[in-house]
Amino acid sequence: TQEETGGWFDALTTPLNACSLETYFPITRDDGINSSSDKPSDVPLVVGCYQLNESSQSDPEDPDTSSSSAGSSRCGELRLHMIPTPSTSKTEMQFGDAACVLQMESGVLDGKWKRRRKNNQIEGAVEHDVEIPLFASACASGSIHIHGLEKNMPTDSTTDTTSWSLNHLASTDGQSDIGLCLALAWNDYLNESEDQIVSSYSNGEVAIHQVSYHGDTNKAPKLEETHRWNAHTLFGCPSEVWTCSFLRGAENVVLSGADDCSMKIWDIRQTQRPVHKAGDTEFEAGVTAISSHPSLDNIFAVGSYDEHVRLYDYRKMAEPLSKVSVGGGVWRIKWHPSTWSGESSCRGKLLVAAMHGGCRI
Repeated sequence: TQEETGGWFDALTTPLNACSLETYFPITRDDGINSSSDKPSDVPLVVGCYQLNESSQSDPEDPDTSSSSAGSSRCGELRLHMIPTPSTSKTEMQFGDAACVLQMESGVLDGKWKRRRKNNQIEGAVEHDVEIPLFASACASGSIHIHGLEKNMPTDSTTDTTSWSLNHLASTDGQSDIGLCLALAWNDYLNESEDQIVSSYSNGEVAIHQVSYHGDTNKAPKLEETHRWNAHTLFGCPSEVWTCSFLRGAENVVLSGADDCSMKIWDIRQTQRPVHKAGDTEFEAGVTAISSHPSLDNIFAVGSYDEHVRLYDYRKMAEPLSKVSVGGGVWRIKWHPSTWSGESSCRGKLLVAAMHGGCRI
């Protein structure tokens, strides 16, 4: 979309329902290095899709076939688009054809690029001697998958066209009793050789996964669950945990929001009870989106079905720093992409998907 005019450049229709939309840093076409040079570059965009296929065999009078899970299946896919960055601010942008389409084992409900900093620099190069951009997806089967963005070697020596693909690197073990994996987030604030992913589930649980590289970040990582706990309930029953996040500036802290109208803060070293809970008087509906600020310690935004976005400081949790109505239930919130590189001009800009309230900045 065009921020100045409120118009849009292009539209995209996916075969399955689009549930998540995630962009990465611009990547130059010739050498694949993420940089701010004047070379032509593309922005990787991954669309995660989900569709529930109801069985025509179900009988509403038969309890064995009329349940939401019996006789139905969930299918999904990841669609990669490489969007050319405009040469001028007024140049139109186009989605173009998908560079890669991956059929997943189940519907994709959420996805995130790894954006972790090393030595105050954003990781984002894709040459053989540097790290591959990683994308993690949360699936309805309960599984988490990690794919790497890689440049394909040209099969025809007469062409210099660059093509890209998402290659599978690692997955969690599928378990039938953990429910749907509704959301996930990388820990983009570590300064260690290993990574972490937090994930949340329809059965009220939150889990932490360690991503290890065995000393070589260009080899397939190992994805291992290290923590899992019951985080949210409603009237004694598990409550869907719609969102989860790590927090910049607060090591070992995880945030979660659920259908029980609460947002909780956890210390992953002690998960028997939350460090803090906001809900009984603050939220009037389910908490659906949490996003830690990319460049400000302890600051995070929270979205809810109660049609409000709240801004919090972890050091002062008695009440939100600010609260604004967006005219519809909040489903997704994203900080401006330039915030990751430390630019101050857009540090306070937040994109909100507010259902019938539309998209707002």
